[in-house]
Amino acid sequence: MHNISILRKGLVVCAAILILCLCAMSAAADSAPNVAGTWTISASKGRRKATQTIVLQQDGSNIKGTFKGPRQSGTLEGSLNGNAISFHVTAKEPLDYTGIVDGNNMKGTLSAEGKTGEWTATREQ
Repeated sequence: MHNISILRKGLVVCAAILILCLCAMSAAADSAPNVAGTWTISASKGRRKATQTIVLQQDGSNIKGTFKGPRQSGTLEGSLNGNAISFHVTAKEPLDYTGIVDGNNMKGTLSAEGKTGEWTATREQ
């Protein structure tokens, strides 16, 4: 009888630890990195290269902001899923960006008018 009581207590402790671990992992997976601020983007699409600026505001995993490039400006909306970012720029030539956030840096691919390119970004300090 005493062994069963010890076994039950052990199972309860293990279950509690498992629940705490799952909650911590879930919270970490749901938390989006902070991307608010001003970012300088270096973009290339084919032979074309451009320096762009985006200013991001963040509400949880949703982002919005402004875009300024050498030939156009506009607004943007997007989202974060973990450290994956995606946003759409509404401008004369609409642009779609997808990438990965790593602290004060981002990188990924962009697409416009059926063509793709690469981009990197650094947050201004």
